[in-house]
Amino acid sequence: MSRFLKNKFLVVALLCGLTISTARCGILMHPERKGQTGGQIDTTALILDCLWLFAGVVPGVAALVIDFVTGGIYGSGSAMNVEPGQKFTFNLRGPAPLEAEVAVKLQDPDGRTVFLLDRDVARGDEIGPMKFALPTEMPAGKYSLSLTVNDDPKAKWGLNVASAQE
Repeated sequence: MSRFLKNKFLVVALLCGLTISTARCGILMHPERKGQTGGQIDTTALILDCLWLFAGVVPGVAALVIDFVTGGIYGSGSAMNVEPGQKFTFNLRGPAPLEAEVAVKLQDPDGRTVFLLDRDVARGDEIGPMKFALPTEMPAGKYSLSLTVNDDPKAKWGLNVASAQE
């Protein structure tokens, strides 16, 4: 009987340790999502959190609660919390298949658009990393950041600016 208790204790201890270390699946896989308050739910993070229900109700519920509270469960389609002047880098790799105008645009809550980056790329040229920064004087609000190629939108992100830098 004592051997059974030792094995049971070992299994419970391993499950507890594993639960504590990985209960925050979404937030561990995507730390950039911290602070998001809504948006489309990332199905991968949701499935991984729900798999913890097989280990027990407590680890499964803990994983779900932690990811919903921290924002790790929400996909990248939801808004990111940013600060004025924050720097970004888009790592675009490989040669450009065609001549193109690559632009990063910021649209403010009033609908005005500001170009943060505008680069002409010749066919065959390496696109490389594209670095830019948000304006330092940004009032609080919801903004939209978009990456366009030849005025065709390729990606779009929502940005939440809590307050201007002091």
